[in-house]
Amino acid sequence: MRYRKHKRQSADCRSFYKEKNGSVFRIHPLFLIAGIWYAFKGELFLFLLSALVAVQHECAHAFASARLGYKLNKIVLMPFGAVIDGDLRGISFKDEIYVALCGPLCNLCTAGIFIAIWWLTPTMYAFTDTACLSSLTIALVNLLPAYPLDGGRILKCALARAFVKRYPNEDYAVKKAENICRILTLFFASVLLVLFAGLCARKQFHFTLLAFSLFLAVGTFGNRDKKAVYDKMDFSCRDGLARGIELRRVAVLDTCTVKNALRFLSRENYLVFEVFDCYERHLFDLPQNAFFELFSKADSPYETLGNLWVKFSQQSIEK
Repeated sequence: MRYRKHKRQSADCRSFYKEKNGSVFRIHPLFLIAGIWYAFKGELFLFLLSALVAVQHECAHAFASARLGYKLNKIVLMPFGAVIDGDLRGISFKDEIYVALCGPLCNLCTAGIFIAIWWLTPTMYAFTDTACLSSLTIALVNLLPAYPLDGGRILKCALARAFVKRYPNEDYAVKKAENICRILTLFFASVLLVLFAGLCARKQFHFTLLAFSLFLAVGTFGNRDKKAVYDKMDFSCRDGLARGIELRRVAVLDTCTVKNALRFLSRENYLVFEVFDCYERHLFDLPQNAFFELFSKADSPYETLGNLWVKFSQQSIEK
């Protein structure tokens, strides 16, 4: 992933790794069983390499969401990959597509780096071909338009954006997009199941196809009503203030959204927003800790600083 020179909130993304309720990584018991099976087959290295690539994929999602101020909480290692726990409700369809795309794009970039290494030093092919193939496979599989893969989420958001323009009810548009994605997912799951049965008839037992088919089928309907763990990023600078930190002031309009304001944050400075109206009249100063407090109460990162300040002031007066 590429970061701009001024580290647009990239340093603050490190707080992603500091969970309130425990470790950010968890290993599913089935992952250990699968590891023992692959070790028995003599393919333990390939299994662990695929798991590492899957973790890289999920971390790319985490950093992408952190740029929007959202914290994806826990990566769980599964038998055939990894999943990340979090809830991005409140972000736009466009930003959800961005978060979903970052995982496969990260894997494609990794594969591209290995290909460049082969071009420069062909002798390295024997040591990097497996890693390149794993990265490329995970990227392409996740781009399939099926739930709960990234491609399915991207398709759902793209369809929802199109349907919202046609139907006034956004919930109906989203539900219609989800139904289309579920039909496609069941189609892919059925194709894999038929392929598995056909190979079994030839006495070729590829249980990975069966597991992936079940994964898609369960992902289509399972846990739809389960509330995911959800947190917004913490932008506090308590450690920095304890040792002393440089103060940085940035002037913005009151129409500046939380999402746009996030790009000014960094661990090297304590930020103070000077908020002005459209006539360049100074309205208020917003220190970084107050900004975090406002953001934690915001419904989405698209609310403006002016509106949040008004709501916060009214709540303070009522109290």
